[in-house]
Amino acid sequence: MHPSLFTKLFDDRSLDEAITTAAEIGFDGVEIMAREPHFPADTSHERAAEIKTLLDDYGLAVPCLATYTGGYSTKSDDECEAELEAFERFLALSEILEVDVIRHGAGGPSVREATDEDFGRAATWLRRAADVAAEYDRTVALEIHSHRLTETTDSTLRLLELIDRENVGVIHDAGNMFIVDDSYEAESLAKLGDRVIHVHVKDLSRIDDPSLSDAFSLETPRGEETFRRESLGDGDIDYASVFEALTESGYDGYVTTETTARRLDRETVARHEYEVLERVLSQ
Repeated sequence: MHPSLFTKLFDDRSLDEAITTAAEIGFDGVEIMAREPHFPADTSHERAAEIKTLLDDYGLAVPCLATYTGGYSTKSDDECEAELEAFERFLALSEILEVDVIRHGAGGPSVREATDEDFGRAATWLRRAADVAAEYDRTVALEIHSHRLTETTDSTLRLLELIDRENVGVIHDAGNMFIVDDSYEAESLAKLGDRVIHVHVKDLSRIDDPSLSDAFSLETPRGEETFRRESLGDGDIDYASVFEALTESGYDGYVTTETTARRLDRETVARHEYEVLERVLSQ
């Protein structure tokens, strides 16, 4: 497995600066935040080629292009068409960057509120997206994420079955699964099997004080809860078990740190994440 940095951690600077910092720290790859200020859908092909040159100069891979497109389940047909058009623009850009995996979303609501119609509508549009992606020989990545149809392992598998396309996979995200009390270790990875095509890690803790820095509140199956973004290894998530399960599952791809903790300077956060990942992944 290889350590990767989500450029969202450095959304206070240009993509070029984020890439340079990631390379200097030692990451093997960067997952690019596909929106302003890094890589929006209207990025020119010339600009994408410049970014590719910079990546090559540093020997960095891009395991996933993290778009914010999709969200079909709650959008109108016209809005869905616009999302699909934006997604195809990213597919064209992915050819320049040589990125095989493109994140694309089903949308909400949470599993607790979702209807069969929500799943059916999302699946219909995601099937279309997968067929377009196949024309570019690309894979669509659905991230397991709270307040989405893909909130749990089981709901994600349900949606995959409805989409019924081989070029649709899953971004495993233990942090998001922790939020909704979904099993995120061996059981989850065994169920998902080879549909896991990318992995996110970020540490969180449950807290009582929403006024603390890096705290945020969400509605969960337990009710309104408050969480705090932590450095990897400092929160409540059992990442030792996650990495053990990943190894046992045979996963050998990239593991992207997705932390956005802000109470320390960003380079310090990134270096800590890299050091933890490098130590764990080299065992």
